[in-house]
Amino acid sequence: MTTPITSSRAGFGALTYARSRLYLGISGVGTAVLAAGCLLAFDIPSAGFPATTETSLARSMFAVGLFFLLVFGLFFLFDLVGGAWVVRRRDNAPSWFGTWVRGVAVQWVVWMLTGTALMVAARSGGVLAAVLVFVGVQILLAQFRGPLARVIARLERVPMPPVVAQAAEKAGIPAARVQVLDTADEGFVGGWSGVLPGTLVVPRRWAMLPVDVLAAQLARRQLIATTGAHTRGVSGALAWNTAGLGVVLLATAATPATAAGLVTIMAGMTLWAFAGVLVLPTPSRAAVYAADRSAATVHSVAQVRTGIELLDKWQDDEPTRAQNVERIFHPVPSRANRIARLSGTSSPLGAVHAHHLARHALWMNWGALTPLSRAVHCNVGRPALWAMLPGD
Repeated sequence: MTTPITSSRAGFGALTYARSRLYLGISGVGTAVLAAGCLLAFDIPSAGFPATTETSLARSMFAVGLFFLLVFGLFFLFDLVGGAWVVRRRDNAPSWFGTWVRGVAVQWVVWMLTGTALMVAARSGGVLAAVLVFVGVQILLAQFRGPLARVIARLERVPMPPVVAQAAEKAGIPAARVQVLDTADEGFVGGWSGVLPGTLVVPRRWAMLPVDVLAAQLARRQLIATTGAHTRGVSGALAWNTAGLGVVLLATAATPATAAGLVTIMAGMTLWAFAGVLVLPTPSRAAVYAADRSAATVHSVAQVRTGIELLDKWQDDEPTRAQNVERIFHPVPSRANRIARLSGTSSPLGAVHAHHLARHALWMNWGALTPLSRAVHCNVGRPALWAMLPGD
C-alpha cells in the first residue's frame, strides 16, 4: 500500500493540485459540450451514420462502435494529463496506459451492450420500450457499482484489516457487508454499492486512520444507508437522467432504432449531463452537511472533524474555496465549510437529503452513452474513480 501524500502542490507550475485538476476538468467538460453541440447543431449524425431501420443491427452498431473509439481518442490527452501527470503521486505513464486501456475497454463493452439493447428495444417495441431499457440499465449500473469498479480498474479485494473490523463493529455494520479494496489511487473512497445499500466498499488506505476516527466515518455511512439518503441519491439520479432522455427524444425527434439516432441521443444526453453538473451539486452539498451533522450526534465532533481533515488531504487537499467555485463545480463542500457547519445549526439527515445525487447521476449516465462522467475534474484519467467517484 502506498503512503499518504499531503502536499497540495503537484500541478501546473505554481497551481495547487486541486486547481490544476479543476482547470483540466473545465477543459475536458468544455470540449465534450462543444463537440456535442456541434453534432446537434450541424446534424452530423444524420449525415455520417446509418439513419434508417433498414440498415442491419450489426452494421449500425459497427458504425456506433467505431464512433465510441473516436470519442475515447478525443479525450485521451485529457485522461493522460489527469491520470499520469496531474496527480500528487505521479504514475508511470506506460503503467497508467495499461490501466487506462482496460478501463476504456470496459466502458466500450458497456456502451456497446447498452446501445444494442436500446436499438433492439426501439425496433421491436418503440421509443417507450427503449426508455424502459434505459431505466433498467441505470438500475443495473447502480446495483453493480462496486463489482464494476473492481473490473474497470482491477481493484484487489484484500482481507479486512483488524482496525477496519474493529471500527465496523463500533459503527454497527456487520463485517459481512464490508468489502475492503486496495488501490494506489488515494482519491478512492468507496461507498455503498446497490440501489438499496448492499455492500459497503472501504479503501484499504482507510486502515491508516485512528480506529475511533474510522469508526465515525463508517457510522456516518451507516446513517446514510439507514436514513434512506443513499437510495434517494440513486433514485433521484435515475429520475434526472430519465427525464433528460425524454427531453432529448422530444427535442431532437431522434430514435435509438438507428445509428444516427443513438449518436444524436448521446450528444443530447451529454448536454443534459452538463446541466446536471451545474444543478445537482447544490442538493448534494446539503446531503454532505447533513451526514456530517448526523455522524457528530453518534460520535464526537472531534472524531468527525479529524476524519474530514485527513480524508480531504488524500483527495483535493483544498481547505478553502471561493464561494462561486464551490457552488458551480463541487458537490462535496470544502473541508473548512464542512467543519464550520459541523458545530453549527445544520440539520441531520432527513427525508429531503439525497446523498451523492450528482455523483450517481454521472455514473448512471453511462447508460446514455455520454462521456461526461469521465471528463469531470475529480476523476479524469483515473479509472479507479470512474465507477465510484471521489466523495465524502
